[in-house]
Amino acid sequence: DSFPYPVTTGMLEKGRERFNIFCSPCHDRAGTGNGMITKRGFKKPPSLHIPRLREIQVGHLYDVIANGFGTMYSYASRIPPRDRWAIVAYIRALQLSQRATLSDVPEAFRSQLQKEDSGN
Repeated sequence: DSFPYPVTTGMLEKGRERFNIFCSPCHDRAGTGNGMITKRGFKKPPSLHIPRLREIQVGHLYDVIANGFGTMYSYASRIPPRDRWAIVAYIRALQLSQRATLSDVPEAFRSQLQKEDSGN
């Protein structure tokens, strides 16, 4: 239910890179489950933004990457453990990005966002 490493900006960047390579063909870059495989007639995977997957423990997401689940096969031989954790961290950031509110933004950055929103 927690990460074995500190989640850093570098880890998130690595996770984004690995997610875009390994996960986006099925889940798409936004994680909605509308990747290119669905256009080729394969079964649509679940959106990573459904409540069940937003609330599931990070260890379960790691396990799915390592061992597969349903029609998803194992990536254990293709993605090293540390990169799996980076992908899981990125998935959490991606999930937050789709539901974030202004109160989720650190105070130091809120005024800049509010200026951009007002067109200044």
